[in-house]
Amino acid sequence: MKATKDVALAKYPFDNKVVTLVSNGSTLSSESRFKCLELLQESLDLKQLLTNFASIVARTIRPFNILFQSANGLFSLNNQQHYHFSNSYNLPLSSKCPRIGSITYQSNKPLMISESQLLVELHELLIPCLRHALKFAELNALVFKDHLTNVGNRAYYDESLQRAIEQSCRGHQSLSLMLFDINDFKPINDNYGHLKGDQVLQNFAAILTKIIRVSDMVFRLGGDEFVVILQPGDQHSIDRVEERLLIEISNTSFLTNLNFSTSVGYAHWHMGEDANSLFSAADRMLYAQKAKKDMLNK
Repeated sequence: MKATKDVALAKYPFDNKVVTLVSNGSTLSSESRFKCLELLQESLDLKQLLTNFASIVARTIRPFNILFQSANGLFSLNNQQHYHFSNSYNLPLSSKCPRIGSITYQSNKPLMISESQLLVELHELLIPCLRHALKFAELNALVFKDHLTNVGNRAYYDESLQRAIEQSCRGHQSLSLMLFDINDFKPINDNYGHLKGDQVLQNFAAILTKIIRVSDMVFRLGGDEFVVILQPGDQHSIDRVEERLLIEISNTSFLTNLNFSTSVGYAHWHMGEDANSLFSAADRMLYAQKAKKDMLNK
């Protein structure tokens, strides 16, 4: 999950003290607990699990803005209202178990004791499912990660670009694709060794990760080829990334000492265009840029 910010909510003062409440007796019927568990066990996807949990809370107590913070990021379910009160809970509720995150409820009135008691009971149902979902998310991250550079791999790129195109189709959102190819990478491996080449790839991946926005994604396709999905993305977004890239490379002595440079190609998505044609358009620009540089170097 990607971190999200709610600018409107930030205007209001919140009591961010994390509290842990212990239920002294069950207030959920056995039937209600069973139905809640059924819904919570429908999916191992972390976002879907927390969305289902939010619907349970809304039906059982009342609607809230709900935020869940863990090492996997910040999940935010905001129903677009401006709320003045905030209550946060550590999960799990017992100090004997390791903390897996915190969950915050924002609302237009303070929580009553009976509502807090209900939330604690619902947390007891949520926590086992949440542990499984977090572990599943960690395993998925390993499957889709390039282990040398810690950015997304080719399989994750294919899935992410298709999803980004579908989102842009539904929401009429702009989308751009940037391709990067390191110039003269083979001589670096030949002259300095493959360990030095690996370090170049790691440094470049770290720079790409640093210069993009939270909404953007970076991947290594293989070898010295990288790709960035910009969503939303337009010419201004492309220009900003290229500007930041040049600055970061010039400030990285490890790369400048190797006379490091990269070629860039990009394309803007248009309605009806598929992933392959978008990639091909960016790829053509990339190789045109490389050919231009080769001509200048002769």
